[in-house]
Amino acid sequence: MEKALYTTSLKNFPKDAGTYRRVYFGAEFCQWRVPTPASVVKAYTRARDAGLGFTLMTPWVTGKGLAGLVRIFSALAEASDGYGVEVVVNDFGVLSVLSVRYTNFEPVIGRLLARQKRCPRIPGIMGSLPDAGRDVYLHAGIEDKVTAKYLRGFGIKRAELDSPLQGVGVDLKAAKLRGSIYTPYAYVTVTRHCPASFDGNTWQAFTGCKLKGCLDNVITLENPAHENPLVMRGNAQFVHNPEMPRGLSGMGIDRVVVMEDVP
Repeated sequence: MEKALYTTSLKNFPKDAGTYRRVYFGAEFCQWRVPTPASVVKAYTRARDAGLGFTLMTPWVTGKGLAGLVRIFSALAEASDGYGVEVVVNDFGVLSVLSVRYTNFEPVIGRLLARQKRCPRIPGIMGSLPDAGRDVYLHAGIEDKVTAKYLRGFGIKRAELDSPLQGVGVDLKAAKLRGSIYTPYAYVTVTRHCPASFDGNTWQAFTGCKLKGCLDNVITLENPAHENPLVMRGNAQFVHNPEMPRGLSGMGIDRVVVMEDVP
């Protein structure tokens, strides 16, 4: 099982590879947190020199955000020739651009597009559901053969998955995909109304966030409807779930992505 380190900052970049074989670098949830082209190239160079694989994470984007990603892709392609570099995509527009202009990159379908059921209230109802009902909550839309075939047409060979509280029971082998699973934070949902971007007058998340209160602040949201609180950094919410499912290799999952902090 390959082990990868998830980092959103060069400050936390590993000086020693240790047990990691790959680095995930970038931003999954907000286009205003995407690193600069120079930072991405520096991260790639450090990973390469340390003998680590490199995966660039990208978020869902507006037209402005897509233009920013194109600049990053161009800089990274020049530094790497694109070979051996993975790009996690959470936006079909980004996937389309990669498939046309940056064909040497290896596109990976991200957590926002994997279509898992992640609500922390699900474990509370699992015991009252018939077997078929429980099964629905253990699988992901990415397993659908028609969907998987469509994505493979774009060169997708890997899907990124969470470990939600109710467990995981996917079969990526049947979809002819490999999988990565993230720990210990499972993504739940995302919004454009980012509380960390509100300056008292406007939501900067809509116009270009300079406030970036998400970098230093994490909010805990408790709800009596479920035991596990939500953890929110910026515009994305997560649940903490350090438990890893058993039988990952049988599901087609061959990589664990370790987040040392809330993304």
